[in-house]
Amino acid sequence: MSNKRIILVSQFINNFGTAFSRIALIILVTTWYKNAIYVGIYSFFLFIPQVVLATPIGYLIDSRRDEKRLLLVSSFLAALAILCVAAMDYFQVHSFVLLVALAVVYSVISDIYAPCITKVTVYLFDKSDFNDINASISGAMTAANLFSGIIVTYFISFLPFTALFLFDFVSYIVVMVLLMFLHIPPTNTATDGVAATAAQSTSMWNSFKIVKDFLSMFPYIVPVYFSAILFNILLAPMNVYLTQVAYQIFDNAKTTGLLESFYSLGFLIGSLTYKFLCTKFPMSRLIQTSLLLVPITLAIFGSAHSLPVALLGLAGLGIVIPFFNISSKTIIQNKVPQAKLGVIFNSYFALMNLSQPIGLLGIPVLIGVFGVTSVLLVGGAFYLIAAIMLVLFNQISVELNE
Repeated sequence: MSNKRIILVSQFINNFGTAFSRIALIILVTTWYKNAIYVGIYSFFLFIPQVVLATPIGYLIDSRRDEKRLLLVSSFLAALAILCVAAMDYFQVHSFVLLVALAVVYSVISDIYAPCITKVTVYLFDKSDFNDINASISGAMTAANLFSGIIVTYFISFLPFTALFLFDFVSYIVVMVLLMFLHIPPTNTATDGVAATAAQSTSMWNSFKIVKDFLSMFPYIVPVYFSAILFNILLAPMNVYLTQVAYQIFDNAKTTGLLESFYSLGFLIGSLTYKFLCTKFPMSRLIQTSLLLVPITLAIFGSAHSLPVALLGLAGLGIVIPFFNISSKTIIQNKVPQAKLGVIFNSYFALMNLSQPIGLLGIPVLIGVFGVTSVLLVGGAFYLIAAIMLVLFNQISVELNE
């Protein structure tokens, strides 16, 4: 099996199993403790380590001489963590603190996988292949999330939580077997490991400085980063949009699942479409397209008075978001030296995600006051104006394509 196929298959299985556990954990917390405050606390403690530990994890990845071993060890530890969660459920150990602690450990360890694979792709493929491989990985991840959500929703009605967690455990075993056949040239990893050790002059906790230095070196990336932060704020409460549109507009909360499926389906189509478009159009053009179409499709979704129009808007939104996300990932791979890729990649996206609480906390309040349609229309209009300004003033530089 080729390296590319191993990466794609293992990424699919990894995301598939992880999605099983993450969905099951949320439902388990809700089932055990009933009160929504427990879900809020649980979500908070999962979010904070992802931001705080992003830079140290990046340094960990950059300092390793053998990324394959790191992938195997982290997968093994994640498997152990989820096995402990399965044991908690099986033996009915209703300790919220222990459950949250295990979930945090599981989340942090499993989050090593994506940036590590990102760095491995830099070793294994030419720059000209980055867009293609990133689009393929995005497609594999989206397909896994789409199908796992549907399957978990079905299985949860008659299977115990323990079985779902054990499924994730088995998926990690399969991933480890696949990764054993991954071939990374030893000369690259050894050389890069030495370079990474020498490069660690910045505090491993100072993600702000790391990102600031990176953007100072490549100032034409700043508008893209600014756009990503705005997108994060706008799209963070996506689950709120889905539930509120289902309830307020269609007066049927059960349509939430259908809306979410079309949104995920759009992501899958967008990832696959990107593989073709990236060979025809430069990344700067694809980013511009995404900037303009995201607010338009979101507004179409929010203003829809019929389910087909809402589904069309959601699918369109899902299609155009990968144009931005995949391009952003490829830009970092193209610009960052291999020795610093892990820490810059993790810090870049961790700081970006700090903007999510603004959307998660602020936008639902606005929806409660003005309604979901008004918020999505006004928000879409505001973001569209910002996108038009960025495009008209040539802020999305062609240097991104180099």
